[in-house]
Amino acid sequence: MPINGADEAESLRSLLLADGLPGAAWFDAHTHMGSNDPDGLKATPQEILEALDRAGHPRALLFAMHEPDGYPPANDAVLAAVAASGGRLEALARVDPNDPGALAEARRCLDAGARGIKLHPRSDAFALPHPAVDGVVALAAERRGIVLFHAGRGIPRLGVAAAALARANPEARIVLAHAGISDVADLAVAFGELPNLFVDTAWWQVSDVLAAFVHVPPGQILYASDMPYGPGLFSAFATLRAGRAVGLSDEVLAEIAGGQLGRIVRGEDPVGLGPAPGEGALGARSVAHERVVAHLSAAVSGTWAGVDPEQSLSLARLAIADGGDPLLALVDTLIGRAQEARSGDAAHGRAGLMFALTAQFLAGTPTVGVPG
Repeated sequence: MPINGADEAESLRSLLLADGLPGAAWFDAHTHMGSNDPDGLKATPQEILEALDRAGHPRALLFAMHEPDGYPPANDAVLAAVAASGGRLEALARVDPNDPGALAEARRCLDAGARGIKLHPRSDAFALPHPAVDGVVALAAERRGIVLFHAGRGIPRLGVAAAALARANPEARIVLAHAGISDVADLAVAFGELPNLFVDTAWWQVSDVLAAFVHVPPGQILYASDMPYGPGLFSAFATLRAGRAVGLSDEVLAEIAGGQLGRIVRGEDPVGLGPAPGEGALGARSVAHERVVAHLSAAVSGTWAGVDPEQSLSLARLAIADGGDPLLALVDTLIGRAQEARSGDAAHGRAGLMFALTAQFLAGTPTVGVPG
């Protein structure tokens, strides 16, 4: 399976689906295809569809991975994949604002059926504000389309500029990917004022995802997996855990899972689902659980960076007191599985990653309880 961590997620299927969301029309806001990204990950449209099937998710937005030689051929491949998907995939065109033809390429793809544009300030080396981005967002607004910004690692702050774009283009749907980690806390007021400003949930660190659920009105949160960087089976579990940790109902979670994105893709107005819950919605935080989260976060970061996470995994287990908490007992079991996976497959640098990530989300959402 080319989706990163898919085999391990499959081995956790019963746990990840134990507290699912029956009847939800899952619509993934963030998936990629391509084979030339310098980071080495690859995915075909068929692999994305198979991964959606494994998660029980009907639909996804699809766009190109980084293409160092330019995006038009990759956009054509995305559009062809969407046309062949039987309505399961919808396209976002990817453009590089530094390319003089970016606006024309965006228009070409929107005319061909793309639902919006993906912009990546890290891999395509631009910052906001940017005159070409202004033009792309204005074009998207004409179509009531989506503009999805990478708002994760490796970039300076872009939130103030993104909010300004949302304010100037109320018919554009501006989405800050990766839980908006570059700016989400600073934009808490802006989210309340701008119903066309969104975040997606394509991120791995539980505290960051909880920050999005605390600061962003639930109608402005869109489920996303980031495939092939992680499997939808895990991403859906993480999104539901975070939403339940702040007290969201299953009806609201169904909108986050896909109802709201379906509305946006149809060109309709998004519905309001109430204000951001605020930090008080999380209740009292447990030092014991936070210690486990901290060490697991270090382990996951190390794994991504190619650093042996064993010390951090061991510290996470040592932070768990014997016997008193069934949730932490489950977390301990999962950490043990991560260690076993690494010892059994030392050649695979990301072995054990899904076990550690699942343990981290469990430890970071103790009020939700033990799954099932």
